[in-house]
Amino acid sequence: MRRLAPAPRQDVRQGAVRPRVVVLGGGYVTITLTRRLRRLVERGAVDVTVVSRENFHAFHGFVGEMITGRIAPSSMLSPVRRVFAPARVHVAEIEQVDLDRRVVVTSRHLDGARQELAYDHLVFALGSAEHLELYPGLAEHAFRLKTYSDCFRLKNHILEMFELADIEPDPEERKRLLTFFVAGGGYAGAEIAGELADFVRLLTKRDYPSIRRDECRVVLVHRGATILPELYGNGSVEGQGRGRGYTNLVDYATRHAQKLGVELMLETEVTAVTPNEVHLSGGVQVPTRTIVSAIGTKPPPLFDTLDLPRDSRGRLRTDAHLQVLEHPNLWAGGDCASVPHPDGGTCPPVGIFALKHGKLIGRNIARTIEAGKLASFKYSGLAQGVSLGRRAAVGEVKGVPVRGLPAWILWRSILFYFFPSWDRRLRLLADWMIWPLVGRDVVWLWRDKGADYEVRHNLFQPGETIVDAARPVRYVHIVLDGEVELRGAGTVLSAGPGDHLGRKRLQELEAALAVAKTVVRTISLREDEANRLQDTLVSAAPIVAKTGIFPIQR
Repeated sequence: MRRLAPAPRQDVRQGAVRPRVVVLGGGYVTITLTRRLRRLVERGAVDVTVVSRENFHAFHGFVGEMITGRIAPSSMLSPVRRVFAPARVHVAEIEQVDLDRRVVVTSRHLDGARQELAYDHLVFALGSAEHLELYPGLAEHAFRLKTYSDCFRLKNHILEMFELADIEPDPEERKRLLTFFVAGGGYAGAEIAGELADFVRLLTKRDYPSIRRDECRVVLVHRGATILPELYGNGSVEGQGRGRGYTNLVDYATRHAQKLGVELMLETEVTAVTPNEVHLSGGVQVPTRTIVSAIGTKPPPLFDTLDLPRDSRGRLRTDAHLQVLEHPNLWAGGDCASVPHPDGGTCPPVGIFALKHGKLIGRNIARTIEAGKLASFKYSGLAQGVSLGRRAAVGEVKGVPVRGLPAWILWRSILFYFFPSWDRRLRLLADWMIWPLVGRDVVWLWRDKGADYEVRHNLFQPGETIVDAARPVRYVHIVLDGEVELRGAGTVLSAGPGDHLGRKRLQELEAALAVAKTVVRTISLREDEANRLQDTLVSAAPIVAKTGIFPIQR
């Protein structure tokens, strides 16, 4: 491990020690924080280093438009080296924070080599992580919306489902391919469901004439009595501070979603997800190959390794100055922080508050360096809203409700204003002007995973078919946990952990189906990869014997 940051340097012009500020995360907080400290960095009064997993910032306000082909995938991205300049950018994974030594340990993506970054002020701007333990199968089979890579995969997957359905002769499988399931009726889920329903209409009208609109389903499931709890009021959203709801807006959004063809399933919860279907409370099952999860976040796992004050939701607790309680050299903002709201409660986890947090943190770090008085967080909110698909939105601006096309134009304008880079703003404008003339982008973009083996993790519920000899597929499943029934002509065999299941294996046992008897977890490889892995392990037989690794039988 090498130490990247030197000891505090003496600024020749200032005649004083140059403080080192390290910012963990490249999201909304960091945008305004680095802008606020820009002049101090240019003057040589402070060193600022941003640690980011990616070399781009993803503007999540346009996820729905990217997924449905209104804008190019890269148009929602901004280069962090331009957005955060003149701060240094350190692209790596965060491994550890040593609070006693005031050091951040990072590892590079290439080979995991570690480096150390020393700091005088440390800013936690890590956002939130996905809560993959909410229900079985979420981690294995659901598309999430937190990272750009997941959103990009979802865009490609939707188009892939249409391509597969276009040539699928089995009506049941065709139905499964054309069912798009969204879990969570908040802002993110409602927007994705509405945009998807409108996208499906356009695809079936123009690009896939052999697929009828009534064959496609967009299902939105929400555990509450209404969608958009953020607008419903009655204290449903922590920290909004206005104490009122906008039930008329929620009613409008509900009617608009249904008009677009979204099937609403309210007061319903997801209990499990498999490769073939979604299991819901009440025993309902929805066959689908596309599950989008817009529910459940948790604090970054890094926080579990730190002895810092946290609230009941696991977020770092700060004072009104955005300093972590009892730690004057630590700062926090955005989704990972529990920041007191001026009107009571804590700030909601939305982008506009993160931008304001970053601005205040930058201001207070500058005041700390200059021995000035710290400012308190006073922003109570400007607006909130959500696009619903087909040029409609709902929202409120300083308590004034807006809906329909005017709300859509207004909300788009607000998002455009806060977009962090001018070059991408121009690209957005170009995309918005072009797609009404030439149609949505329906190119299915492949991504090279760069791995030798395509290993998939799977979870199956009792009674679900894992392998069907009548429908040969090219994957071999290795059972990790659970019990499987192999059903043949009048015979039933069993398989368990360590056994493998595939087309050839079922033929050998004269079985027609491999069905989960209990909850079953497997990993699967393509058949050609399984055979290649076996050959590799056989050639390493002496090592295999010592380590207890056994090859896969053909």
